[in-house]
Amino acid sequence: MYIQIQNKILEFENKLEITQQILNSIDELLKKENLQFSHLIIDGEVIYDDFYNYINENIKNIEKVEVVVLTLDEMIKEMILSSYNYVKNAIPIINKLAEKFYQRPSENTWSELSDLFEGIQWIMESQTQINSINNLDTVVNDYDIWNEYVQEISKLHNIIPELENAILGKDNILIGDITLYEIVPVFEAMLKKLEFLTFGE
Repeated sequence: MYIQIQNKILEFENKLEITQQILNSIDELLKKENLQFSHLIIDGEVIYDDFYNYINENIKNIEKVEVVVLTLDEMIKEMILSSYNYVKNAIPIINKLAEKFYQRPSENTWSELSDLFEGIQWIMESQTQINSINNLDTVVNDYDIWNEYVQEISKLHNIIPELENAILGKDNILIGDITLYEIVPVFEAMLKKLEFLTFGE
């Protein structure tokens, strides 16, 4: 089989025992060339995750593995766009979630709250990852707006422990208040910054 990363070609035998070696070689080349991995196209099939199992299950027939990469610039833009889409879709959901805590939260409501925690965690991790990039001011379309976005996220760091205490105390009204009056305004402010960072003025 052939592995193609931009203009470089690696060749491997179609053997089950070398799947990990194939993935390691891809990783090494990406690091060496300072490229950001996006996804694989294996014989025309677009694969976004679980690469190891996919390659293992199809190892005998694979002819070509194309490694799709992003430049640093493209990766940052994609992460900002993903954050924008998540925040935009989350706001109406969080509003409804708060209302449910003012009534009687069901098992499903608690599950939705858990999803919100995961979403916030992802937002924080994405922001940290982007912030750690050298010369970020040359990549984002407005560095001041980016820093304002970072400040909004830092507010979430203070809100989360408050929310966790309300959950531990099983104080449903306080959970509703925190989600509606603290998290929603931060998400709305974040959305404005992300909108600008994604689409410009």
